[in-house]
Amino acid sequence: MAAQDLFWYINRLAAMDLREIAHRVHERTLRHSGRKLQGWDRYALSDGPLPTLPLTFTAETLKDPKLLADWDAYFQAARAGRWTFLGQEWPGRRDNSIWNLDPSSETAWPRDSYCFDIPFRHVRERGDIKHVWELNRLQYLPPIAALALATGAREPRDYCLAQMESWIDNNPPFQGVNWASGIELALRCFSFVLTISLLGPQSIPDALRSKLRSALRAHGIWLYRYPSRFSSANNHLIAEAAGLFLLGELCSDFPDAAEWASYGHETLSQEIPLQILADGVGAEQSPTYTAFTLEWMLLACRISEVTNKPFPPLVIDRLKKAITHLQWMTDEGGHQPNIGDNDEGRVVISRPNREDDYTSSVVTSLSALLEVPSAKLSTETPHLRETLVTMPKSGNLAQLEGARTFDEGGYTVFRSYIKQRAALLVFDHGPLGYLSIAAHGHADALAVWLHIDDVPVLVDAGTYLYHGGHEDRDYFRGTSAHNTLTLDNDNQSRISGPFNWSQKAFAKRLLPNETREEYEVSAQHDGYKKSHGVHHQRSIVTDASGRFEIEDNLIGDLRRPDSEASVRYMINPALSVARSTPNRVVLWHKGAPLLEIDVEYVGTNNQRTKPDLELSSGMYSRHFGDKEPTTTLLIRQPAVDLQTSRLKTTLRIMPASEDSSA
Repeated sequence: MAAQDLFWYINRLAAMDLREIAHRVHERTLRHSGRKLQGWDRYALSDGPLPTLPLTFTAETLKDPKLLADWDAYFQAARAGRWTFLGQEWPGRRDNSIWNLDPSSETAWPRDSYCFDIPFRHVRERGDIKHVWELNRLQYLPPIAALALATGAREPRDYCLAQMESWIDNNPPFQGVNWASGIELALRCFSFVLTISLLGPQSIPDALRSKLRSALRAHGIWLYRYPSRFSSANNHLIAEAAGLFLLGELCSDFPDAAEWASYGHETLSQEIPLQILADGVGAEQSPTYTAFTLEWMLLACRISEVTNKPFPPLVIDRLKKAITHLQWMTDEGGHQPNIGDNDEGRVVISRPNREDDYTSSVVTSLSALLEVPSAKLSTETPHLRETLVTMPKSGNLAQLEGARTFDEGGYTVFRSYIKQRAALLVFDHGPLGYLSIAAHGHADALAVWLHIDDVPVLVDAGTYLYHGGHEDRDYFRGTSAHNTLTLDNDNQSRISGPFNWSQKAFAKRLLPNETREEYEVSAQHDGYKKSHGVHHQRSIVTDASGRFEIEDNLIGDLRRPDSEASVRYMINPALSVARSTPNRVVLWHKGAPLLEIDVEYVGTNNQRTKPDLELSSGMYSRHFGDKEPTTTLLIRQPAVDLQTSRLKTTLRIMPASEDSSA
């Protein structure tokens, strides 16, 4: 075992309690015995129907020129072997080697090894395992099947049939890396079912129908045998349970169908109130992961509607509250701050390019199904996802204004319409993440994000890569890549692996001060208490003038008198930055001034009243797999100064016509 693997296992073990350790021992025993479950013969079934979804395809949707263009672009790229997923382009192969191909190194992942024997977490000679898994989700097939349905063309239909058969023939059960993760199996199941539904089961040849039934049964047995539990029971468990609910309800003649459906329904009923908190915030502290959970529930609710197996009222209530929370977090362009991890996971794909409005599209579709009023957010174009529900003909999100605190999830959201601009500022005073490993959280306690109109201004560094990111994974999760304070550039929560933490900062909101003129919220975290002896405290005040004042100070007895405190604000690289004074900058967008930022000390004992505002460099990942340099505003000072005074950063929103030199 490599040292890095050993380090990962030690830290993962440290996050487990005795019950989980016992479960993991049992799980390893099950995985060892799973060697006997290889080969397609044991999953063969007698002849029977293929599963189909209750779709609401309309002639209007089928004729939408943008959708048809998107689907045709997918088809042309796919049949040339030129898929692009997660920022990585495939090298144009069209043979059966594609299923195990790492596109970045053009080397193959093991094909004939037992799936649980294949190490993939710390393999430096290949790229991120997510790339090969992304292709094997087969999510590019439903858009091509939709093209076949919309146009009646044989080529896209035949391509889908050939691809499904090729995958089954080249990925026997429990062999190869494509059987190693339950969430991947759940997504692939749905891709099979949606593709069949769009093509029409009558178009599937008899031989392929038998293979598909066997493949779906093998996937169901895997998902039921190896569910994600304890510290890994996050969005993976939601996907696995929804996949089993799908298979159990739609493949009713399978031997285990009733058991799968019951397990899936019960698990989703239990997990949704855990993974969506009482105030609607996703417990994983990532808007896109919340949307991923909501998209699975969109599918599950649609099936439960048809089969008359509704989910409990508490589940529906949490889904509606999640919709409300995400509405508050959404700017004028339909975008949310990129908080926590974002691996661009989707259940339904419709476009060959990235979907920057993914979360808004999911919220819009689920709102239509649950009949939540005024929930249609700004989205770029119709989507294949919308075929799962009957979309409203019109409706826009009502303007939300004021301040809203989501205490359990730990966010305060400020929304205002100032100087003919819409401002969205989000303040994080919540937990690091979900469960003991907080797998998808970032060390971003007391961070802020600011959008103006449809432009992200003060941004999160992003995610970049998971297993293939190595040292970059630590940077993008670390405190210095977020709009908050660091001491000696240490992380407020301590990283102990790509999806684990050895120490977690605890943040809490202090009592707000609300008046008719302004709103103030304060919070603090203890991430530096053990290492430096102090709490970081941050207060934000806003009023009707378009001004946000952010004040930072340190509470407690500083253990290291020579420590340096740094406050950072990362700027969207699409903006330009111009310095007007040593402690003031103006951010510009498309030739117009957008935001003025200045810093000063407030308090009685600090001799320096005008701190310097440095223009530093940072790395920004707008999308998974991409990174680019950007400007970071950096204010450095002796930590002792923030014990006797407060650093105030003032953000002033500027109308487009205002002269930045004023």
